Amino acid sequence: MSKSVVDASPEAVTAQEDWALAREKRMHEIILKIASDGLHVLDARGNLVTMSDSFCVSLGYERSELLGKHISFWDPSFPPGVFEERMGSLRETNDQTFESQYRRKNGQFIDVEVHARGFQVEGEGLLFCSSRDISVRKQSESLIRLQAGALNNSVNAIAIADATLPDFPLVYVNPAFERITGYSSVEAIGHNCRFLQREDRAQPELMAVRMALMSGVPVKATVRNYHKDGRMFWNRFQIAPVHDKEGVLTHFVAIINDVTERKLSDDYIRLVSQVFLHADESIFITDPEGHIIETNPAFTRTTGYSREEVLGRNPGFLQSGRHDPDFFSNLWTTVLEQGHWSGEIWNRRKNGEIYPDKLTLSVVRNEDDTILSIVCVSSDITVLKEQQNELEMIALHDVLTGLPNRALLNDRLTMALADARRFDKKMALCFIDLDGFKPINDRFGHDKGDQVLMAVAQRMTATLRATDTVARLGGDEFVVVLSEVSSEQELIATLQRIMTAIALPHTFGDQEVVVSSSLGVTVYPDDEVDAETLLRHADQAMYRAKGKGRNCFHFFDVVDERNAHLRTEGRTRIEQALESNELELYYQPKVHLGTGQVLGVEALIRWNHPQQGVLLPREFLPIIENTDVETRISEWVIETAFKQREDWKALGLDFGVSVNLPARHLHTPGFSEFIGRMMQRYPTDLVPDFELEVLESVALWDIPQVTQAMEACRQHGVSFAIDDFGTGYASLDYLRRLPVSVIKIDQSFVQDMLTDREDFAIVEVVINLAEVFRKEAIAEGVETEEQGLALIFLGCTQAQGFGIARPMPAPQVADWCRQYQPPLSWQKASKNPPARLSSRPDKIDWSQYTLGSEN
Repeated sequence: MSKSVVDASPEAVTAQEDWALAREKRMHEIILKIASDGLHVLDARGNLVTMSDSFCVSLGYERSELLGKHISFWDPSFPPGVFEERMGSLRETNDQTFESQYRRKNGQFIDVEVHARGFQVEGEGLLFCSSRDISVRKQSESLIRLQAGALNNSVNAIAIADATLPDFPLVYVNPAFERITGYSSVEAIGHNCRFLQREDRAQPELMAVRMALMSGVPVKATVRNYHKDGRMFWNRFQIAPVHDKEGVLTHFVAIINDVTERKLSDDYIRLVSQVFLHADESIFITDPEGHIIETNPAFTRTTGYSREEVLGRNPGFLQSGRHDPDFFSNLWTTVLEQGHWSGEIWNRRKNGEIYPDKLTLSVVRNEDDTILSIVCVSSDITVLKEQQNELEMIALHDVLTGLPNRALLNDRLTMALADARRFDKKMALCFIDLDGFKPINDRFGHDKGDQVLMAVAQRMTATLRATDTVARLGGDEFVVVLSEVSSEQELIATLQRIMTAIALPHTFGDQEVVVSSSLGVTVYPDDEVDAETLLRHADQAMYRAKGKGRNCFHFFDVVDERNAHLRTEGRTRIEQALESNELELYYQPKVHLGTGQVLGVEALIRWNHPQQGVLLPREFLPIIENTDVETRISEWVIETAFKQREDWKALGLDFGVSVNLPARHLHTPGFSEFIGRMMQRYPTDLVPDFELEVLESVALWDIPQVTQAMEACRQHGVSFAIDDFGTGYASLDYLRRLPVSVIKIDQSFVQDMLTDREDFAIVEVVINLAEVFRKEAIAEGVETEEQGLALIFLGCTQAQGFGIARPMPAPQVADWCRQYQPPLSWQKASKNPPARLSSRPDKIDWSQYTLGSEN
């Protein structure tokens, strides 16, 4: 007999087991993704091993931000050491359920219910936790407690009846009900409210109430009831039906007031109500001691207080708090002595709203001149005041933003200046102009431009103190008056907050735009002049900020202004240096980190000063910034670099040259034609052979204009690079639109990337952005072998810096190029980079690479 079943081979069994394990792993991954509760696993020390997507979402973190974190990172109730103590007793068969509070990434705490169970994997003790957000339940419980407290402490009697039973028995009465009726809750619950009427159940009002209740509609009525001790009292009540979610009537809620005193004086009330009935003015009457004894309906409409709420009270509860005690003392003295008072006063409605009131008080006396009462007639003049305020607003405020205009600014500035003089304190004036605002109007229209201006106004106002003033002069110009400045650090922090607030993005549909700002600042009494001159000085400082490349602030320097002629002399001396051939270009190589190939050089200007030696650019270029001298020197730099490139080509060194381009030169008429002439005069086969480096802040100055200028130059064969990338506010849209080929990572990020995680992240993001937008990335400021390795690992192989070569005179470049070899570690890393670099640069394991090799 043949076998009906063939034994599986060991290889087949192993394949089936592998398939099953892979299937089980995939199922676990799916469970972690789709689970609604926050599933997470902790090791024996409380460190997070794995988690579900919902756990990350509930805390507001990315998975990478939580993995490996101790439980105390999100649950402060488990500091290090406590976790082992509280959770050490858990075993595989033990469960614990408890409530805690988790801290989200934004600092907000949420209430959670946590179910925990211990288990083991290959001898390692682990803890499986499932957390569920119970914040809503907690809030509901708190709300229920608050509602119960409100019911128990209400001054009004409240009773609740069951509407599902035929006789509508009471199921709840509050302490005020017990006080008004004399019946305890034990005596009242389970009975119909008819026990309060005793034998007096034939009142017409009661018949109407019963009919209304049967129909399930709200009821208001006044009926006679009887206290437990037999006394009759008038009950003014309101009954409202309560329905469940399906609309089924379940309960009646009654609010009861004892109005006996008012009913007993009904004749008097009817007489007064006839007088008050049709009056538009708010009227209330007080006794000689100032206690309110009557009000009219207009009083309730105006103040929000019912008649019952104010009877017996002093009108002081209407006070707004805007008048001092002497005001009311003098008011009542005048009323009692002269018999009347009239004037405007600020009162407060029941809802807390303060309103202006035109008030007249008149004393009513009898035949023997005894004061019987005081009649108070008032008119709400809110509308009149609003009209007045509207006129003032139009006269003193900017129509678009609502900020003070120039007229009101002058008043505020004059007052702040006088206050600073009187109390010997400092105040500051800041003139603000938006950078890149015009292109928004041109691209999106003036409506969107107005939205940007309004948003900027709101952001600045929210950033500053209530004592400070934000004004709009017109267009995209704003002025800020900082009424008191305690220190320079505080002032700089305030200016940075203003710039940050302005630079927040504006979204129009699926497009995002960013505007920066240039701030000019002057400080009194350092700048001890009048208000008009302060404003002019702040304006001058703002233009200096614009000249720096925008998106910055500049302080008006009194000493600097006094020495302006010295700077003029300095510019003249630099012109002489240009004429006398005292200027020289140094060149810093750009290399491929792995191969050592020289990809190009950056031209850097130096001044061989006869007395002071070699001067760096920062020591003399600021003097000529935004002047014709700067443009002339820029042209000299470009032409000299072109000539030098020709000399190197003759030596067999065929690589590109880059120069730094000032903002003024890029926008100079005829600049692209100048570049065209240089390319024709010094032709080359290398493409691209000449590169212009533009600061990021300059590139964002006016995107359409900058783009147009760049495109005109590119037609002649030059390329562009964004220098110091990451220090400005470039948006992805701007990066996409700018016709640049290279992004240079600012050296401030590169130099600290291995010790500062934020700088490391910025470098990584810039490299990724360059790849996404198909642009070359080059890192500046490489000083150590480790920095070069990290850049290779991140995918950036082009760099320059002191760790490669310092800037050198042109004659030294050829010898350096022939001798240079990159470190062996860079060569090895370039050929075999790791799959992923650690997100913790201070934890990078360099052991697989040999450091310290000589160049």
